Amino acid sequence: MDLDLAAIDATDRLRKALPARVEALAEDLDQRGLLTPIEAVGPTEEGRYRLIYGAHRLAAAKLLGWAEIPAIIHAPDAFADAATARLREIRENLMRFELNPLERAVAIAAWRDIFEAANGKVKPGRKAKNSTEGISANLALIHEEAAERFAGGFSEAAQEAFGLSARAIFRALKIATISPEIRDRIADSALACNQSELLMLADQSPERQAQIVGLLLADPPAAASVDDAIAVIDKTQPAQTPKPWEKVSDRFSRLKRAEQHRFFEAHRDAIDLWLAERG
Repeated sequence: MDLDLAAIDATDRLRKALPARVEALAEDLDQRGLLTPIEAVGPTEEGRYRLIYGAHRLAAAKLLGWAEIPAIIHAPDAFADAATARLREIRENLMRFELNPLERAVAIAAWRDIFEAANGKVKPGRKAKNSTEGISANLALIHEEAAERFAGGFSEAAQEAFGLSARAIFRALKIATISPEIRDRIADSALACNQSELLMLADQSPERQAQIVGLLLADPPAAASVDDAIAVIDKTQPAQTPKPWEKVSDRFSRLKRAEQHRFFEAHRDAIDLWLAERG
């Protein structure tokens, strides 16, 4: 049936409706119409409906000025509780495969929270002797144990198909520690699509995250990467990534003489060519 857009509550979404995607979808809807209805549950006593999935479709319909949108509507008692309805939203998002690393991390963390609510939270392991390091170590231990426990709830096929190994989940849970305010600021930026940069950002305190993101999103950008931004904040030089030949050279210098000679033999043609070119 068609649902009045004004009666739909689409707040408190795990996934932010990004303007660029909404605009592109609006063009498609305008040309071809809506192929897949949104899904909602309701009505409430106030006559409103809670959106389960289809936030981009809903936003695109609003952009086009539609008054109504095709919807699959579930009765208010269709879901056992709010967590069950939330899981439906998460599954819909995860199975679409187009989630960027930031969106995926948020979805996996929310799924983990619901999993732990039903199965119990992972308790901290033994504290490290050093109090400062102990806090960090225990947080890492909690996330690692939670990741392993959560990953165990998926079949091997699911872990392989959707990248839900314990290690992948651990990285996602780490990224999801970035504050919601920061996540919203970077949601439509290149940073949201770069897992290694997100992991580096997650290592910083909330205050430094805000500073880093401010530098990256400045117009023009005041830093090209999280490393660069940290260097600007700390007034140091960013760490230089060794070039491939530098890595080989470093390892070669630590080889025994016999092993170095075997290396020369293995690359004799390249060495002969280099000597010939030098005359």
